[in-house]
Amino acid sequence: MQTLTVTEIAKITGAELAPGTDVHITRLCALDEAQPGGICYLTSVEKTDLLKELKASALIVPAEAKDKKLPFEGALLYAKNPEWAFITLMKYIDAARQKHTPGIHPTAVISDKATLGANVSVGAYTVIEDGVTIGDNTVIFPQCYIGKDVTIGKNCYIYPQVVIREDCVLKDYVILQAGARIGSDGFGFTFHEGRHQKIPQIGNVILGNDVEIQSNACVDRAKISSTVIGDNTKIDNLVQVGHNVRVGMSSIFCAQVGIAGTTDIGNGVILAGQVGLAGHMSIGDRVQVGAQSGVISSIPAGQNFFGYPAIPQREALKQMAILRKLPDMYKDFNALKKQLEETEKLSFFGKLKKLLGI
Repeated sequence: MQTLTVTEIAKITGAELAPGTDVHITRLCALDEAQPGGICYLTSVEKTDLLKELKASALIVPAEAKDKKLPFEGALLYAKNPEWAFITLMKYIDAARQKHTPGIHPTAVISDKATLGANVSVGAYTVIEDGVTIGDNTVIFPQCYIGKDVTIGKNCYIYPQVVIREDCVLKDYVILQAGARIGSDGFGFTFHEGRHQKIPQIGNVILGNDVEIQSNACVDRAKISSTVIGDNTKIDNLVQVGHNVRVGMSSIFCAQVGIAGTTDIGNGVILAGQVGLAGHMSIGDRVQVGAQSGVISSIPAGQNFFGYPAIPQREALKQMAILRKLPDMYKDFNALKKQLEETEKLSFFGKLKKLLGI
C-alpha cells in the first residue's frame, strides 16, 4: 500500500488523533499479525490486555478509550466505530489500488455499433457485441464477453472471464467478480412427445445499483420478462439464481445457495450457505434462513427459519435437542418395555394359579 501518516489517516477515517508523533503507516494489520509500520483496530476497551505486546505503529480504538490509559506505545486514533473507520481506510487504499488508466487494449474486439462512455477501460481479448452501451468510468477486465444489446451503467467493475448475455441490464456501481455468468438460459423444458423439449428463454436479467455478484455465480435470464436483482444485494460464490426470480434490495445470499425459478424474495433477506429454495414461492422482507436449510413453502416477513424442510428456527432447534437424546430415550423405552412384559407375565401366572386353585 501507499505510505500514509496517521494525520492523513485521521482525515480519511474521521477519527480523532491523540497528541503524539505523526508516524508513517505502510500496511494494514490484524491484531494477531501486527508489525511495525502497521495499523490495526480494537472494537472494545475490554480487550486492552491484547495491547501489551502489540507491535503495530498505530491503533484505532473506541472513542470512550480517550479516558483510559491504554498499554500501547504507538499512535492512537479514537473513533465512534473503529471497525468502520478501518474499513473506510481499506476503501481508500483499495480505490487507489483499483485505479485504471482508461483505454482499450488492442486485442479487444469491439463492435462499431457499441457505445462506450468516458474513461472506459476494456482489457485484452474481451468481446463486445453490437448494440452494447457502457457507462462512464466502467472497467472491463480481460477475456470478458458482452452480448448484443447489453446495457452497463457507470462505475462498474467487470472482472476477467465474466459473461453477460444479450439484452441484460446492469445499472451503476455493479461489481461482477471473475467467472460470473449473467443471463444464461433459464432451465426451462417441457416433456412433449416423449422428449424434454427446450422452452426458449427470451427474457433478460436486470441488476440494480451497487449489486455485487461473486465468482462463478450464475443468474439465469427469464423465460419472458426479467430476472431482477435489487439494489445493494450481494451474491456469493457458486450461487444459482433461477429464471424469473425477483430479489429486493440489500439481500445477501451466501455460497452455494440455490434458488429455483419464479421465486419472489423481499428486502434484507439473508440466505446462509447451501440454502435451497423450491420455486414458485414468496420469501418476505428480513427473513433469515440458516445454513443447509431446504425451503419448500413461502415464509412470512421477519421470520427466522432453519432445517430440512425449513421450519421456524426455535422449533427446529427444539427438535434437534430432542434428537440428540434419542439414543438414551430408546434405551429407556426398551427397559420399560422389558419391565412391562415381565409384569404382564407375572400377572398371567398369578391369574392362572387363582383359576386352578393352586
